[in-house]
Amino acid sequence: MRASPATLFAFGAAIASSAEAQDTPALPGWQIAKAQEVAVAAPGRSDPPVAASAMPEPITVLPLDRTVPDHVGVVPPAEVGLPEGLWQSSNIDDLVRKLEAIEPPRSAPMQEMLHDMLRVSAPPPKGSRKGQAFFLARLDALMALGRLDTARTLMERAGMHEPEIFRRWFDMTILTGDENTACGRMRALPEITPTYPARIFCLARSGDWPAAVVTLESARALGVIDSAETERLTRFLDDLAETAKLPPPAEPSMLDFVLYEAVGEPLRTPVLPLPFAHADLRQHIGWKARVEAAERLARSGAADATRLWTVYSERAPAASGDPWDRVAAVQRLDAALLAGDEDQVATALVPAWDRMRTAGLLNALAQRVAPELDGFTLPGEAQDIARRLSALAGIEAPPPADPALAALLNGDVPQSGGTDPVIDAISAGLSNQPPDEARAMIDTGRIGEALLLGAAQMQDGWAGNLDALSDGLATLNGTGRGDTALRAAIDLLLTDTAP
Repeated sequence: MRASPATLFAFGAAIASSAEAQDTPALPGWQIAKAQEVAVAAPGRSDPPVAASAMPEPITVLPLDRTVPDHVGVVPPAEVGLPEGLWQSSNIDDLVRKLEAIEPPRSAPMQEMLHDMLRVSAPPPKGSRKGQAFFLARLDALMALGRLDTARTLMERAGMHEPEIFRRWFDMTILTGDENTACGRMRALPEITPTYPARIFCLARSGDWPAAVVTLESARALGVIDSAETERLTRFLDDLAETAKLPPPAEPSMLDFVLYEAVGEPLRTPVLPLPFAHADLRQHIGWKARVEAAERLARSGAADATRLWTVYSERAPAASGDPWDRVAAVQRLDAALLAGDEDQVATALVPAWDRMRTAGLLNALAQRVAPELDGFTLPGEAQDIARRLSALAGIEAPPPADPALAALLNGDVPQSGGTDPVIDAISAGLSNQPPDEARAMIDTGRIGEALLLGAAQMQDGWAGNLDALSDGLATLNGTGRGDTALRAAIDLLLTDTAP
């Protein structure tokens, strides 16, 4: 019979108090050994500054048969139009800081470009610590962009030998609802357990409540978890604990998210960073939350149209308003396309376009329906929309009526004669040399950094800064990504999100 939570906590606290009194942590054997290693490696301030022996300092080595994470990628650079030396000339610390600043772009071509940059197997910058600092920065950037599948693939190729890699894999796995797999692998590889809270969580998940409580109390006594973590884990382990609501964490980890959900106080994913939206795609989550999460991920390029349409088609909307009017419009268009009725398609296409444009989801709509529209002869506005969707999807078709779009689709620089500031900014960007900062990066071979700068400039351009829009297009052009610059300009005009 399982002991009561109060009994377990009293037992754990007694052991922890005994451990504090004896200056010996009450931990499982492998944790005691690790704590002893740390204690030996960190002498007190009173120790004399002399060497313990005449032996040379230890050298960090990697087994010859082990993959070096920094070299791991999914595709070679040439396959996605990137140079082999994309990162090689950069300073590792500068590059890590810039990767940490990445935000999900609004522009679909920028989403695609950043994804390609982070997944290629290009040589890393020199000086990456333990052969993984650059790899970890790429993983974190992919996660910030919501690209969990790509990040998971990279980790599986690199292996789970390093705790920092395993921690990221563990976080993603529990977030997407596969806690048993994550904890099972942790039990198989206890030497790379990422954190005390993760170990406590998995001990409890496996039913070993006494060990979970003892580990929690020991970690608290050692000062390796803070009071907020202690409070969350105590609530998770003890269903009879204080019932006052937990204060929300300022920057929740993925384990925090799962713990709050487990104690009945789930955190709202719309106000959390993009990766947390994946948690709302789990099957037990309500349909409205699933729709909103799928739309958020599709808008950021982290989920394709197929994933979004799978959620859209789960059932018929039983209410009106957002997102139900949008779901209904998309379902009507799907039904018309399936029936092959041109009149129905023309009638359904306009409202579907309007509602998806308002939600920033035209690229998803184009991916889904542009190929199916190819054989239809549609009238008036519906025909122009079909051509716009073909242009967004990269399908060759007669251009829309807009002369600026027609010029861009033909590979030419559009002209407005000063009547349209957005077209003028695009024209300047496609004609000018890169700004000085980008030029310096390009001239010193730091192409990856220049592309990151161009993506940031384009993000500012979408927010209304027309000078940044021109600079971003010029930077992309200067790095040899003229095709991406053209597609970004086309995307800006077609999706009606121009400043």
